[in-house]
Amino acid sequence: MSKQRPKRRVYVLEGKTEENIAMAMAITSRSPEPFDKILSQIDEKKSSNFLEKFYITYGHGSIADTAFIHIAIENISQIAVKALENSRLATYQEKSTRYQIITRENTVEPKEIQNSPKHHRIYQETINLLYDLYDEFVEKLLGQARAKIKRNPGESESTYENRIRIPVIDRCRLVMPTAVMCNVGMTMSGRSIEYTVAKLVSSQLTEVRELGEEIRKVAIKKLPILVKFSDPITYQIKLEKELRKEAEKICGKSTKKHSQGKSVDLVGYDKDALDKVTAASLERFSGSPFSDIKEKVKKMSDKQKERLFDKIIGERKQRHDKPLRELESTHYIFDIVCDFGAFKDLQRHRMTTQTLQNFTTDLGYEEPLNLDQTGLEAEFHEAMKKAAKAYQELEKKFPNEAQYIVPMAYKRRFLMQMNLREAFYLIELRSRPQGHISYRRVTWQMWDQINKVHPYFAKHIKVDFSGRDNA
Repeated sequence: MSKQRPKRRVYVLEGKTEENIAMAMAITSRSPEPFDKILSQIDEKKSSNFLEKFYITYGHGSIADTAFIHIAIENISQIAVKALENSRLATYQEKSTRYQIITRENTVEPKEIQNSPKHHRIYQETINLLYDLYDEFVEKLLGQARAKIKRNPGESESTYENRIRIPVIDRCRLVMPTAVMCNVGMTMSGRSIEYTVAKLVSSQLTEVRELGEEIRKVAIKKLPILVKFSDPITYQIKLEKELRKEAEKICGKSTKKHSQGKSVDLVGYDKDALDKVTAASLERFSGSPFSDIKEKVKKMSDKQKERLFDKIIGERKQRHDKPLRELESTHYIFDIVCDFGAFKDLQRHRMTTQTLQNFTTDLGYEEPLNLDQTGLEAEFHEAMKKAAKAYQELEKKFPNEAQYIVPMAYKRRFLMQMNLREAFYLIELRSRPQGHISYRRVTWQMWDQINKVHPYFAKHIKVDFSGRDNA
């Protein structure tokens, strides 16, 4: 009599530590037993010995990808947050400066500046200047909003205040410095957190190094084996110093904005992008090798290729209908200059490859929306000039720490490299009218430049241009 066929099972593994569960996941490759039975036989000693052997000695990194940790981090600067979030394989939930009123006590001052009386005075004077203006913006714009926007029938006072407050705070946040404190929740696998800690403790910024040490202390309690080796990366530290010297020698110190008012410059793309994407898409549904398919695609006319791509996209009716993964076969590199607020939201697209320059006051700044209606135009521009002067003074002695004083209105330059599928997702999401105007402008320019070189791709991207004429 034949044995009964096992039934499908789907269940959550729980009741043990993350490292025990990671061991159970790993052992399934060598054991015929079900996961829950494997897990029931594991204790801390077995788990420790197993992970020491297979993760540390043999280097099976995928084991650490099955153990997760949730960490709450509070009262760190925007500079430290961006250093922390410069990692693909993690999830972050960040306190927003767009929805909450911030007070001046919630700012970080680098120890190096704090310990220098002259620079400490400049730093504090600038912080107070910026927050005096921020407070004035909030008070004035809230007053204007209350006078202009009436409370709806049956609307509670708290609901009404929240409704008028959010757009006001959004306009005011450009005044705040990047030193403003933030809270961020982070979920990471063991492997990701080990590398993240190593990167943080290798930073040139004291706050970031200290943050790395604190994360290691709390993470090692939950993942004592998987976060064991997260020392500073001496290779990275040495390499960064050498390349900074090379960059200065080759490029000089001058800073240049993009020409003709552009904030986005397409600096790299594939000239045979249509051939690559169509050939890759055909390979999935054929039995032929890629090289043969691409040769056949090359012989097709441009019109035939475009019609084929139309079929590859299909009847895609909304942005949630995700195009085929084969669109990842071609890439774009954008050189972007935008304000810090826009950068914060664009950086969240961690599938892209991002290369970040230091934050400075050299690239100019954006004005808050409808600044001319606030009655604070002169005060805003004066504050930006004084902040730039303070930055230049601090930068002479503290080139990295000077970033903390830069208001969020100032622009930052960075490279974003993405595949076509990610370009679809990013442009469609960030061009929506619910989004902030500063990053909507960036996505419109991304679409414009893709449309110039690859119109047959651009026509399928569901970009939302509403409000562009008034932006």
